[in-house]
Amino acid sequence: MPDAPLEIAAAAPVRPPLGAVLDAVARRQAQGFDAVWWADHLLHWFPASIWTPDLVPQAAGQPSPHVWCDPFAVAAAAAGRADRIRFGVGVTDMVRRHPAALAQTALTLDHVTGGRFILGVGTGEALNIDALGLDNRRPLARLREGIDVMRLLFSTADEVDFDGEFFTLRGAAVGLRPVGDRPPPVWVAAHRPEGLRLAGRSADGWLPLCTDPAAYARMWDAVRDAAGAAGREAPTPGLYTRVVLAEDDERARRAAVGSLLLRFIALTAAAEAFEAHGAVHPLGAGVFGLTTFRPTGLGRAEALELAEAVPEEVVADTVIAGTPSTVARRLAALVEAGARHVQVVNMTPLASAGLAPAGEALLGEALAELRLLAAAP
Repeated sequence: MPDAPLEIAAAAPVRPPLGAVLDAVARRQAQGFDAVWWADHLLHWFPASIWTPDLVPQAAGQPSPHVWCDPFAVAAAAAGRADRIRFGVGVTDMVRRHPAALAQTALTLDHVTGGRFILGVGTGEALNIDALGLDNRRPLARLREGIDVMRLLFSTADEVDFDGEFFTLRGAAVGLRPVGDRPPPVWVAAHRPEGLRLAGRSADGWLPLCTDPAAYARMWDAVRDAAGAAGREAPTPGLYTRVVLAEDDERARRAAVGSLLLRFIALTAAAEAFEAHGAVHPLGAGVFGLTTFRPTGLGRAEALELAEAVPEEVVADTVIAGTPSTVARRLAALVEAGARHVQVVNMTPLASAGLAPAGEALLGEALAELRLLAAAP
């Protein structure tokens, strides 16, 4: 295994009741996790037209799929319940959130958490942006420029000017300084060549969604090459990955590929993920689902037709499904490929209501085994 210490992070809940969210964060610290992360969503990937108890058991207790607290406020509230682990928001975008305001928020959370906050940024997702009527043309260029604006404001308390394609500053300043000698780390979610180069040139951490070790290794090589070309240290190699757990591999696989909700999440994959299995993305050839798929406005029949068009193999590629040992071995292969900060998202409750009660305990077994495998020479 690589020499750098392995960090294991968990996805933290971001829906009410807030007391349960804070309890979950405290529990993750007690369980030995190194960090918790919150997603930054306005809407969910699930159309409201299918969010009914006959199709989605969770709908019986949650009338809308689009229930999200603001992650920055929740992270601030959680800081008082856990004094060791780090807190990440990942990822947000610089379409809904101006980089100057985001810099101020990140520095505020740097103080609230005592220097334990991580800011994750990406190009943005269609479901969170299009519904607001916002323009996200040339998303990667906007992200690059937004990071430059944040770095500029992090670098000085003085008033600064900035002239860019997307952002303009005139005498802007963020006088708030970091709690330590460095500003909060900025992690970038990236998967395609230009994004990987941006992560290598500009990011403190890299946070891709991946389940395939060979693909991870190729992307990590590109990030490191870009960092080397820029004359800087490579960012921390992170990983965001979803898991579904059961007592046997086949039961976990069946739960994953048979899940209606995971089929909608699979629609966020790139066209290449479908082409690898001889299929065309249901949203069209060449699309990247994250920046194309919008669940809002879909009628029930149309939504179900889209979900049905996702091949089982594509769904299977989006998650790591199996017993704790299987999941641990597959995560260990990603660590071997370079990942050193592994954020594990337990999708078992979304995949199967029947498997949900045991999912937390099985996840604990998987991560304990992962730590043993990662520590092996």
